[in-house]
Amino acid sequence: MPRKSCLVLGMMVLALGLAACKHDPGIIKYPTPMTNLNQAPHDTTQEDKQAAAQTHTQLAAAYMGQNHLKEAETALRKALSFDDKYIPAHTMLAILDWRIDRLQDADNEFRTAVSLDPSNGDTNNNYGKFLCEQGKRDEAMKHFQRALADPFYKTPAVANTNAGTCLAKFKDYAGAEPYLHKALEIDPNYGPALLAMAQLDLEQGKAFEARGYMQRFESSGQATPESLLLGYQIATRLGDKDTATNYSNRLQDQFPNSAQAQSLNGQNHD
Repeated sequence: MPRKSCLVLGMMVLALGLAACKHDPGIIKYPTPMTNLNQAPHDTTQEDKQAAAQTHTQLAAAYMGQNHLKEAETALRKALSFDDKYIPAHTMLAILDWRIDRLQDADNEFRTAVSLDPSNGDTNNNYGKFLCEQGKRDEAMKHFQRALADPFYKTPAVANTNAGTCLAKFKDYAGAEPYLHKALEIDPNYGPALLAMAQLDLEQGKAFEARGYMQRFESSGQATPESLLLGYQIATRLGDKDTATNYSNRLQDQFPNSAQAQSLNGQNHD
């Protein structure tokens, strides 16, 4: 599979975990309308088959962005009927399976995608994140390292952050820190890395340092339920009741239905 066919992943499957829906691709604009399935290429040449597979994969990403999962699966199956070696379709199907907890199917699709291009940074990063969530730390780290070894991988800050976050999940703080520092060296304003460092410092009892990373994150103005809860926890650890209350109020006001707001609401009623 030519590498250029995998570049679609750069548009459709960025960093898994950056948005609130952690298994979803980002919302993107597509040149092909969602109602235009019947006009997809149908020629039998390999080039046209790949073009048809790409069209249906893009449509699937759009469907997933709108939470139309059944339609997305149909489009991906259609994509693979045109080209069963089209890596973005396998990766997108893995993400869909992951989202609906068909974990073995997701693993199979990720493995297929990786086998078609073992060095591809995007595919290895996504599979690494999936494996870490399943508790397979060592296998996950192998895929993050493969992603970072890909000279054509365009978002190494993402894989470094995912690798660091994975190690932190297993309390390997010494191992996690260099990955997160590297991510911020590449992109000093990368929000997920800033949050991960804030969480890492807080868990190690370094609340003042954690607050510094939180302040850097907040300069971007992109609050999330996770960031507001973490800000609350840092302020509470520092004994800053006014700031903690501010974070709590913002979380309840902006994301009242989030798991983070519910957990905080439960704590406040204990």
